[in-house]
Amino acid sequence: MKLTYTIRISLTCAVLLLLQLGATAQTKAPVAEQETTVLKASGSKTGLSLGLSAAESADHTTLLQLLKASDLLKKANDKGPYTVFAPTNAAFTQLPDGELSDLLLPSSKQRLIQFLAYHVVKGRITSDQLKDGQSLTNLAGQILIVHKQGSDITIKDGRGTVAEVLQADVRATNGVVYSVNRVLQRVVNKGPIVR
Repeated sequence: MKLTYTIRISLTCAVLLLLQLGATAQTKAPVAEQETTVLKASGSKTGLSLGLSAAESADHTTLLQLLKASDLLKKANDKGPYTVFAPTNAAFTQLPDGELSDLLLPSSKQRLIQFLAYHVVKGRITSDQLKDGQSLTNLAGQILIVHKQGSDITIKDGRGTVAEVLQADVRATNGVVYSVNRVLQRVVNKGPIVR
């Protein structure tokens, strides 16, 4: 009799525990879903603008900081469409010491805008539209070269730096994002040496 009572209590506790876990899973599911759809998986849809997608991505907080400092965050929420090659936080750590902090100075705002424009191409270009050897003209008026072998895609900048696409075809409401492992930069003509 005592054993049956103990089993009944144990079963009741187990059912309550399962119900609690189920309720917790239900309340946490939308958050987990949101985390996996925002700049996480290739071909995913964010349901947000480019700017808001960057704001939701833990891997692109440095890019978001630069967008805010340049006052381009609103532009990243405009109609578009744009194709963005978005460097990850790790990509920004590869910049020379002091370069990132220099870009964030108020006096560097125009340079920062050009720096960000180098990562953006007009139009919604998905990976199935990219071809090996294709040239893309970015918003800074410079050429980016696409290299594509199967599903592997790289983008080469004016300095010869090759950025590997880590995630492709992340679809925002006003464009498409490619998460890349390097920062793209233009060759800066320093002009003649004056002596």
